[in-house]
Amino acid sequence: MSGEAHVRDLTLADTDAYVSLRREMLEDTPWSFLAAPDDDLVLLHPERFAERVGTGAGEPPCILGVDDPGPGAGLVAVAGVYRQTRTKVQHRAGIWGVYTTPRARRAGLARRVVQAAIERARSWPGVEWVALSVSGDAPGAIALYESLGFERWGLEPEAMQVDGVRRDELHMALRL
Repeated sequence: MSGEAHVRDLTLADTDAYVSLRREMLEDTPWSFLAAPDDDLVLLHPERFAERVGTGAGEPPCILGVDDPGPGAGLVAVAGVYRQTRTKVQHRAGIWGVYTTPRARRAGLARRVVQAAIERARSWPGVEWVALSVSGDAPGAIALYESLGFERWGLEPEAMQVDGVRRDELHMALRL
C-alpha cells in the first residue's frame, strides 16, 4: 500500500466494493467468520448491506473501512460495529467482520479499523462495553485485540466446522 490510509464510514455507494471484499474474506479465512459464501446474507442479498451501514452518519450500526490510496485502489480493510438494541443490553456494543485483504496486511490497518470501531462505540451515549468473538486459530487477531485491551471471558469449544475441522471461538470484551 502506498500513501496515507484513512478510516471512513462505508455508505450505500460502497455496496459492490463491500460485497466483493466480503466474498474474499469468507473464502480467504473461512475459519474466521461464522458465515459461508453460500449462506451469507449480504452475498445472497446485497440490498441487505443497507442494514449493516445504518444511516451512514455515525449512528449504529456501521461498517468502517480503509481504501487503498495507491494504484489498484479499493476497499482493503473493514470492521463492523453495532449497538445492542434490547433495553437490558443497550450498554453493550459489538465488533464483527474484521478483515484486511492479504495485499494490505502488516500495515496496521486492522488495528486502525478496530480502534475506530472502539471509538465509535465509545461515542454512543451509555455504551460501556464492546465485545467480539475471534477464532481460536487466529493468534495474530487475538494478540491485536489483547493489545487494545480486550480480555478473554470465554471459549466456545468446536463453535464451527470448516472442511471437517472443528474450531473453537474465543469471546473477548473491553470495558470502555
